[in-house]
Amino acid sequence: MKKSIILLACFTLLLAACKGEEKYVWKGCCLMCGDATIGNVTVCASDGITYKQQISKLDKGIFRINWTFTAEEDVCNAGIEVDFRHCSKASWWMIPSVSYDGNHWGQGLEPKDAFTNGLWHTYSYRRTPIPGAVYSEGGSYAVATWSDVPEYAAQDFSCGIMPEAESVTHRIIWPEKEMPFTYCSRDKYSAGWKRSTNLSKGDEVRIAQYVSVCPVEPGHTARRQFLDWCWNNMEHPQFDVLSDDEVWQLGIRYFKESLWAEEGVFRGFNIGLLPDGNGGWYKRQGRRYESGWCGQNISLGCSFLQDYLDSGNMDSFEKGMAVLDCWADNCRLPNGLFLPIFDQILDGTDFRIDACNLGTTALNYFKAYELAAACGADRPNYRELAFAICDFVMSDQQADGCYAKGWTTEGECIYREGTVGCFMVPAMLEAYRASGNEKYYSSAVRAYDFYVTELRENGFTTAGALDTWCIDKESAISLLRSSITLYKQTGSQEYLSDALQTSYYLSTWLWHYDGIYPEDDAFTKSGYHTFGATSVSVQHHHLDYYAALWVPEWIELSRLTGDRQWKEKADAIWANCCQMISDGTLVVNGCLRPAGAQNEAYYEAYWGFGLEAPTSDAAVAAALPAVEAPPVSRPDRINNWLVAWPGAFRLETLRKIKE
Repeated sequence: MKKSIILLACFTLLLAACKGEEKYVWKGCCLMCGDATIGNVTVCASDGITYKQQISKLDKGIFRINWTFTAEEDVCNAGIEVDFRHCSKASWWMIPSVSYDGNHWGQGLEPKDAFTNGLWHTYSYRRTPIPGAVYSEGGSYAVATWSDVPEYAAQDFSCGIMPEAESVTHRIIWPEKEMPFTYCSRDKYSAGWKRSTNLSKGDEVRIAQYVSVCPVEPGHTARRQFLDWCWNNMEHPQFDVLSDDEVWQLGIRYFKESLWAEEGVFRGFNIGLLPDGNGGWYKRQGRRYESGWCGQNISLGCSFLQDYLDSGNMDSFEKGMAVLDCWADNCRLPNGLFLPIFDQILDGTDFRIDACNLGTTALNYFKAYELAAACGADRPNYRELAFAICDFVMSDQQADGCYAKGWTTEGECIYREGTVGCFMVPAMLEAYRASGNEKYYSSAVRAYDFYVTELRENGFTTAGALDTWCIDKESAISLLRSSITLYKQTGSQEYLSDALQTSYYLSTWLWHYDGIYPEDDAFTKSGYHTFGATSVSVQHHHLDYYAALWVPEWIELSRLTGDRQWKEKADAIWANCCQMISDGTLVVNGCLRPAGAQNEAYYEAYWGFGLEAPTSDAAVAAALPAVEAPPVSRPDRINNWLVAWPGAFRLETLRKIKE
């Protein structure tokens, strides 16, 4: 490639006449604020390619650079790189949903740092919730860059970030490539790849480069500027979804007809269905009964009691009470802890007790007590076991406020690291509401302060998913719930500010656009939309429906702040979550799905492509020669794991919205 350094053609001078102290001005290739250089733009293109650019100001601190590259002759294996060089050492950086300041937290083997073997990492834009988004905080300014959604495969591109001693470069790369490796499945790497594209004389390549700049703010909150602008200005596709009543009825039907299980003393719901290889399905056999997390037995018990209250369906009442009684009668331990995996009772298998399941169980049993009473059933033991869980966790709380993440059945703490302990905070606040006892409130606030301080300092939350140990989105839900509850209890604006900070963090996992895929791709054939989905974690690069759980909180946040974006985002998430719910006639991957069933994962990028010779060592994969680029189209983007939690979350969300 022929390096075109500082742009020779001067950009039109744009005076950013901002309503405040900041005035951002383009002088040639440089973005300035007064006499300070914020950054500059450079390009690198193959020999035989010329370019033109046009800068326009879109909003305060938001600019768009339209690049037009023209092949002046036939060009083989063409390549273009468009950089914004932020002229400050990065104090913190992010590729949303991919890397948060290098992913150094946790024991997962996801990509670390920004380079391996001295080679900078590049990622397909399809891995990012805003196309090719890159964000960095320097000494004074926060800068974000991104591009438009490609309309067809030939426009597909990648992004990267290069933090160095005196600067950090944001890069857009065309055509698409993932180098020096591809992160292809959990903790697994394959050889890198890059697409080979030839241009004929006269061919043009157009690239949009957006640049957002604003002053750095404490707690990494400056990222809200580009997130706000992207949400308010990107297209919000509309698509038909089922009515709330249809979602409810299909959900209840799935759990009754497909997941209800009776085994020994157990009465409740299996964790999900898997294909049997003959076009049918079977219930999972290992770790099959869970109180919270993926199994959601206690939440489902509550939803079945609510169904009885709404419809008078006695079968719903009987099943709801049976599941709640079964877990309450068999899983409470003398020390106050609760067995979250019923398999331990049936099979003797030893499982850890985790704060994610424990907090969810306690919170839902407080609710179950009220619903049972409304149904005419007195179950004081529901509240007693919920209080017992809170009492144990409170007794184990550290001086700094931290709860544990996991325990043995004897109550010995296994580990504390991560935000997962925060799942106990909403349960503690509910214990306070139910009892009026200040000890629960005091414990909750101390723990909340510990976990929200981590978010402010680190810019992320961690390890919510029990099958990962990394930066993720799931662990943030408890902070969001707790901050809104505490704000409504106290009126303190600090809690409302925390709710917003958590919500902007969650927005870095939210797909702001509808990905475009080839006609023969599974997404296109099924009509699946990526808009409103959320990526799982930096260790799991695929989309799911977990965000259904915080729809009520974002509706409430919109009401409390008057900011419509949170209601819009809640609506987008809900529409996304109501896709691919079978009516009993849906066939996916050659299998007829039962009524109400819905799968868990959607592979929007190059995750799980089955590339050859995957390794858990990124350095080994980075040393391999690049391979042929994988196809853009994929018949198996939609997995076959018909797990319980998406349906349970939708039922729980509908209950909360009704309340």
